[in-house]
Amino acid sequence: MAILICAAMAAACAGGPPAELTSAEITTSGPDSGDLTTGKESDCDSNGYLLDALPELDFGGNEVRVLYDNKFIMPDFFVESENGEAVNDAIYNRNLSVEERLKIKLAFTGEAGSDGNQQKYVAAAMNDVKSGDNSFSVYGAYSRTIPLLSMQGGLMNLLDTKYFDVDKPWWPDALTDECTINGKLFFATGDISTNALWNMCAIYYNKKIWDDSTFGFTPEELVNGNTWTLDKFIEITQDFYSDDGNGTRDSADIYGVCAYDVMFDAFLNYSGVISVMKDESGRLALSEDYLGEKTVTLAAKLGDLCKHQGAHHSSTMANEHNLFFSGHSLFIIDGTYIIIDTAKGGSRIEFGYGLIPGPKFDANQEKYMTNMRYPYQMFAINSGCSDTDRASAVLEAQGSKGYRSVTPAIFEVTMKSRYAADNEVAKMYDILRAGICFDCGRIYNYSVSNFYPNFRNAVFAGGAGWAVQAKSISKSTPAKLEEVMAIYD
Repeated sequence: MAILICAAMAAACAGGPPAELTSAEITTSGPDSGDLTTGKESDCDSNGYLLDALPELDFGGNEVRVLYDNKFIMPDFFVESENGEAVNDAIYNRNLSVEERLKIKLAFTGEAGSDGNQQKYVAAAMNDVKSGDNSFSVYGAYSRTIPLLSMQGGLMNLLDTKYFDVDKPWWPDALTDECTINGKLFFATGDISTNALWNMCAIYYNKKIWDDSTFGFTPEELVNGNTWTLDKFIEITQDFYSDDGNGTRDSADIYGVCAYDVMFDAFLNYSGVISVMKDESGRLALSEDYLGEKTVTLAAKLGDLCKHQGAHHSSTMANEHNLFFSGHSLFIIDGTYIIIDTAKGGSRIEFGYGLIPGPKFDANQEKYMTNMRYPYQMFAINSGCSDTDRASAVLEAQGSKGYRSVTPAIFEVTMKSRYAADNEVAKMYDILRAGICFDCGRIYNYSVSNFYPNFRNAVFAGGAGWAVQAKSISKSTPAKLEEVMAIYD
């Protein structure tokens, strides 16, 4: 691994994207110290990764049908065949390994579940349930689509199944703690999904633009020195603007930050704000931070930023990507997947870049937090499944194998060495992953009045109107949260 990392970094430093890393080049090392669950040496594989507790199982070659989301950003749960690309082949071989281990045959049926197709996916799943066929045992789809299934009674409590082990590291506590209510957990994600890593919302920066600006410090120094805060971010970006000379604010100018509109949601989590949490009685409720002075201040500061020329945003993601990748913005806020050319499988950035987490609200915030972009996937079991033991064994085996093979292919090799410009970028990926958080307000947004976009809309309107928005949400949302609670009650 050390040789591989050095070779990848040398190629990156030589200028231009390095040659594509193939699955044949991967030699998986053990996890970082923060990833290894403490246990006996016999509980871990030869690379130091924790093993699952599944017994030897034989399901007699039976078919397990999976309804998966085939409209995704990056390959996630199913690929047709090996193609020599590291992550693709890790997914393919994980599925083969699970089939061989459990003596099953996985049968994947694709159905678009995101970008306006949520109801189509839910209808396909619920028609199967209501007909009594229950032909699909396992579901995998867009993060806000699977929760819609739970609202219709289509999902099983994973904690009631025989083999799903919520305490294992491939099911992150950040999600299971938030979404386990009244002893019920209807969906999960983690190492079973590649998009749970590709959709960590980070900030990339153009090193040439940064160096030419002679700040006298690096963004990484701000992060490491606990001074990468909201105020510092705004100080750097709000007046960072250079007109190309035509007197028109357009894509030929240089901006401080660009972002697709939805990315402004990330500032809530960056600042440690979770919109919906469990109250003292364990019921879902709007948080005090979200309704209180902290978010009022956050909206006002971001609203003021958006009035300045240094910030560029639009409702079209391609606009912001084109701006950054053509070298016309210092920062871009988006998921980590954006550095990959999804069409060609190679690096998308042709200039030196750096990566940092989103800024803290202030220096008193305990750690940097990471927002998850919506397209990550959730996984669940059909409430009418005829063999829950088999289905839960599939989820557990997929998560476990993903933890030991797919995640290393993405995180340790592809992200931290293949596409990492230097050691600092690799370190920043670790900070991002350690700060991942989940928000039931986002997860159940389609079931709770679709209130989550109100924050970003208030920001784009100048920020001053958030207090009124918050008051309105505080009146309308509790009743909707009770509708969500009904599935847990």
